[in-house]
Amino acid sequence: MHSIGSRIGTREAMLIALFAVFLVAARAAMRWHLHVPGHSMIAVAFGLVLVRSCVDRRSAATLCGVLAGVACAALGMGKGGPLIVLKLALPGAVVDLCQLVRGERASPSLLRGACVGALAGASGFVPLVALEWMADVDPQLIALHALASAGGKALFGSVGGAAGAWVAAELRHHGVLAAASPR
Repeated sequence: MHSIGSRIGTREAMLIALFAVFLVAARAAMRWHLHVPGHSMIAVAFGLVLVRSCVDRRSAATLCGVLAGVACAALGMGKGGPLIVLKLALPGAVVDLCQLVRGERASPSLLRGACVGALAGASGFVPLVALEWMADVDPQLIALHALASAGGKALFGSVGGAAGAWVAAELRHHGVLAAASPR
């Protein structure tokens, strides 16, 4: 693990940028109105879990989410305007926090990835609550909408997180990523 003050390497920066581009492209592809709340969280959780597995930095997923959010805001994607940055950075922060709790180089598993993805997805209610609170919506409606949104995003996030953990495990197995320390 790198120290907090150490500079980010070119390889790490390129991987974070690559995954940020993936998140922007996935966000653009998921703009289809499927009437399924939270379906875009599959790609977001997949990308964030995978970037955190590929880049050995404490804030890799958060940085990736911020970069993707800024790019999406600059491209005019999303109804929330600048809140799109929060919609992508917050799940990244959750992925980073989960990585801190479980150990920096812990071996990835499908169950852990699914749990991390579900937590990252469930965090998606925060920008929704902020937006509706600023619009002076009834608090009971805000709570119901947040619950429905968090549930759908957690469900799809768990699928994406498990897929990201599986890909990371395969990359480790084939020697593309450094072997994780057992926990």
